Amino acid sequence: MDSADPERVTRFVRQEVGRYLAGHPEDRYPATLVGELARLGALGATVPAEFGGGGWSRRQVAVLGYELGRAWQPLAGLVGTHLKLCRLVLEHGTPEQRGEWLGPMARGAAVFARAYHEQGLGDPAGLRTRAVRRGSVGVLSGRKNWVTNARDADRVLAVARSGASVVGVLVDPGRPGVTVGPDLPRPGMLGVSLAEVTFDDYEFDPEREVLGGWGHDLTGALRRHDVTSYAARAVGSADAVVEHALGFVRATLSERTPEARGAVRLRAGELVTRLAVMRAVWEALLEPAAPEAPFEPAAAAAEAPGRIDSATAKVFCTEALQEIVRAAAVLCGGAGYAAPDGVLGRHYRDALALVIVGAPNDVLLSRLGGQALGVG
Repeated sequence: MDSADPERVTRFVRQEVGRYLAGHPEDRYPATLVGELARLGALGATVPAEFGGGGWSRRQVAVLGYELGRAWQPLAGLVGTHLKLCRLVLEHGTPEQRGEWLGPMARGAAVFARAYHEQGLGDPAGLRTRAVRRGSVGVLSGRKNWVTNARDADRVLAVARSGASVVGVLVDPGRPGVTVGPDLPRPGMLGVSLAEVTFDDYEFDPEREVLGGWGHDLTGALRRHDVTSYAARAVGSADAVVEHALGFVRATLSERTPEARGAVRLRAGELVTRLAVMRAVWEALLEPAAPEAPFEPAAAAAEAPGRIDSATAKVFCTEALQEIVRAAAVLCGGAGYAAPDGVLGRHYRDALALVIVGAPNDVLLSRLGGQALGVG
């Protein structure tokens, strides 16, 4: 792995991802891109230098999400999931687990996926997947929906209930008791697998293969997780879409009627205004003093309605992106939407996923509303 350099990663993403997509099917796992990002240190961005990572700042990690979202959302999703799990291992792993996993994760020798979501689940307390002990052996049973990178991960962190706690089991998907389903059909977010994973009496070492050791409770961490990366990805996508749409309009404006030109100027103004506000929200989120929403009723939340935290920014930016991609598609018409380079069409298809992934916007809005009202 080369010495981690955020600027080198940015140059690589801007120069090579589009070139890769021009020569490869969109639904193929981008092994070469992942390998190069690992070599450049991007997969170790959230890992401290003492464990072989880059120890990037919060802003640098956010900019990485922005650049990947600007280039290709599925790649941003793969890297973003991996970086969150690096942070989770760092914050909750035992000393032995940090020593065993953070170095390989930073180098890209071990790429992680997270199996958390269960259909209808709104809170970790409702998990149906269970982890129990049978003597000296742990046993995991249950099914997870919508696991990003499920078919290509070296390890899957499976989140399950164990008594009163929520534990994270480090699962080797190649061992008996794990079934990774076929890729789920979807309109966008291709290239990185999305599948159901079933655990049928999967056996594991309850001390060595449970994050933090047997009984270590992840409930608080799952409720308070930071969704900054999704806001960054939305702003990156919006930047790419607006740049593409304005370039198309400039090249074709002289061919339009005077009446159409006036309407085009108006719509272009709407695009750049929405994008400017998105950027302002993202910048406010990255300010060092910006508070994080705890996702629990709190007096502080009720006293400061309208603050910019990661949940607020995620909802606003991902919803604004929906407006931008629709307006850009209409502005460019068929020649833009169905252009040979596929840029606008790809961002259009991928954008919808951002209001759902991480934490659905409806869930975030409900929590934010509860905080503002001081109710559970």
